[in-house]
Amino acid sequence: MFLSKKFHLTLENFSETVEKIEAALTAEKLTRRELMNAQLLLEETFMRMVNLGKAESVEITISKRFGDLNLSLEGEGEEYNPLISVTDFDEDDEDYFRTIILKSNAAKMRYARKGNKNLVLIQVHEYSSRQMYYTLFGMIAGVVSGLILKFTASPEVISVFSETISGSVQTMFMSALNMMIAPVVFFSIINGITGLTDSVSIGRIGGKLIGLYSMTTIIAIFIGLTMAFFFFSSGVPQVGMVEGEASHEKISLISEIVNVIPKNLISPVLNRELLQVIFIAVLFGIFINKLGDKVKMLNDFAREANDFCLAIIGAITKFIPLVTFFAMAGLILNLGLDSVILLGKLLGCYALGMVLMILVYGSILLVFGRISPVPLFKKLPSFITIPFATSSSAVTMPFTMKFCTEKIGISPKISSFSIPIGTTINMDGTAIFYSTTCIMLLKMYGVEIDSTAIFTLLLAIFTVSVGAPGIPGGAVILMAAIVGMFGVPAEAIAIVLAISPIEDRISTTINVVGDIGASTILAKTENLFDEKIYFKP
Repeated sequence: MFLSKKFHLTLENFSETVEKIEAALTAEKLTRRELMNAQLLLEETFMRMVNLGKAESVEITISKRFGDLNLSLEGEGEEYNPLISVTDFDEDDEDYFRTIILKSNAAKMRYARKGNKNLVLIQVHEYSSRQMYYTLFGMIAGVVSGLILKFTASPEVISVFSETISGSVQTMFMSALNMMIAPVVFFSIINGITGLTDSVSIGRIGGKLIGLYSMTTIIAIFIGLTMAFFFFSSGVPQVGMVEGEASHEKISLISEIVNVIPKNLISPVLNRELLQVIFIAVLFGIFINKLGDKVKMLNDFAREANDFCLAIIGAITKFIPLVTFFAMAGLILNLGLDSVILLGKLLGCYALGMVLMILVYGSILLVFGRISPVPLFKKLPSFITIPFATSSSAVTMPFTMKFCTEKIGISPKISSFSIPIGTTINMDGTAIFYSTTCIMLLKMYGVEIDSTAIFTLLLAIFTVSVGAPGIPGGAVILMAAIVGMFGVPAEAIAIVLAISPIEDRISTTINVVGDIGASTILAKTENLFDEKIYFKP
């Protein structure tokens, strides 16, 4: 878990020492790209620190902490920041291409001046599971701290901790999430719709693929709702009540249909009326596609605004481990161990839903593709560790396409088309998580769940799943928006923050399996499928 190796690098021993450093990095099982980047950045930074920073020697340290691997360079000399110098250059510079290397990796580097030494830190590898372990640690620490306070502290101390400390931290976190709910929903859905331009223009194949993905998402929602009603039919602790009759007023089928069209563009964002925000986003996305190059700047703005919003959400979700600690401690103080049991039931419900969804994929493959799903299921275990580790369908996409071509026998003409679309719109795992968790939260806040409420949930979850942010922890943002439609406060999602990292990984795995299943059916029906590869052990 921890590692620290030091090397003394000079111009005289450069070749010999660099080889030792490369050997040490290779031993850490980095990817080829990570290793090459580390070597290039190390050599370039060292040469700049010597030639421009006047350092006679540089001390190199390889450090590993909780899976993160970093290179630090420390050299005594004149004050010199090698990262500032990469902002002004042109193609006539001697080291133009070497400067490009630094510029493209500037986000992975840090500079500091300490005494008479220049220090440069290079991030070589970031551990993808770190957030999950931090959150699990926060959950366990919160449970333990809550139990200790519950049995040892005075009521006054417990009140101060729950209301002043824990409550303040959770309120600030939830306020930050609330601030971003409407922008994230709006731009994510527009970005998802405009990303379908190429697929829709293909016509028959694109329509067939989108139909498959839509069908599996609807099935996933029904599975999630069914499992939730079974698991949470009774024994759900009450943590609050929706004010007055707000839930009944909001959950009227006729009013929902009538009010889905807003009177203006501002009030839906200010009031966080999710269905109205979705309606506007869908409308904008359709007409951005329709007008094409005429509104290219608007299309670019929507895409960049989506990236901007997701970057902010990524920064906010880094605080999930801290908030999880206070949320779990508060739950233990208020509900006792019932809160832990409740989360266990939610995970069990979610896991069973995932198993059923995999069986659905097999059945669809058998009915529509007219081919046995057994060979696919046998090959999946060796692959699904990748989406589980990355918790990102987008990051996994190149590996998914390679698996489809080399192991399943799907033509690249199909996989290179269907997998990117699936990464955008196929969110079956997320749909199940939304369904199960929403039902649990609605029951915890005493919301009456009738047929109209189910219809509203189905519509909202289906639409929101397509535009779900593709970042770890991003699902909690849209979860707050969905339950908010029923009058449930956004603070309610603090209850499920502890299992969010686990949900991210399971959902991503199911989403990717769904992409592979749909691609297999499409390839089979379009005669772009190699059965010899598929049935090969």
